This record gives sequence, structure tokens and C-alpha cells, in this order.
Amino acid sequence: MKHTKCALIGLAAIILGACTSPSEQLVADGFTKMTGAEISRSLVGNSLDGEDSDGEYVIHYTTASRMAISYRGRTETGVWRVQGNQYCRRWATFGNGEERCVTFYRNGNQINWVRDNGGISDRSVLVRGNPARL
Repeated sequence: MKHTKCALIGLAAIILGACTSPSEQLVADGFTKMTGAEISRSLVGNSLDGEDSDGEYVIHYTTASRMAISYRGRTETGVWRVQGNQYCRRWATFGNGEERCVTFYRNGNQINWVRDNGGISDRSVLVRGNPARL
């Protein structure tokens, strides 16, 4: 009976762990959800070196509303803003020029981008300044 009870508790822990959302897992891994003010303070004048499902990129945030990206052999400019506690961005042609908003979760210099559906879209590292010279 004691072994059965332990096995059931272990199985329940595995099932509950499998039901954890990506944002809940990020928090469990030491990430914290960034506020709008934290996003603005962190990005202006700095860069994100990251990757999404299609490849690696570097984004430099030149001002509180402008940015430049090097991605898949191309360079492009765009605009960004903070809406509540979400980061929103729009490129001239990338993403069909549509604005997309995500929630940032940060642990040290690591920033993960979480979509409204809960999935992680990007993983990036905050880099001081503009080392890619964008």
C-alpha cells in the first residue's frame, strides 16, 4: 500500500509538471516577468542577441521607439513600444509589417519572449550597446 501511494504521488507530480505552461516553467527556472518600465530601461541604447524558430538575429534599440535588426542576411529598421507590460514591435517587411506583442521574462541578461498563447517565440541575451554596429 505504501509503495502504491508513493507511485501515485510520483505519477501525479509528473502529470502536473507536464501541464506547466512555458511562462510558469520560466518562473520556476528563476525568470521574472518584466514590467513595461523595466523593458524600456533595459532596451534603449542596447541590443538583444537572440534566435527564433527561423534563425539568429541581433536587434539594436536606437531610441525609445526605433530599432534595427540583422536577421537572415538582411538588415531592416522598425518601431517598438511598450503597451502595459508587453513589448510590441513592427518591422517594415519582416512579419508582413504587422505589429506583434509579447511578454518578456528575464533572468540576468537572458530574456525569453512569450506570446499571448503562452508559447516561447524567442530566446535572447541583452547586450550592452551596439556591438553589431546596426
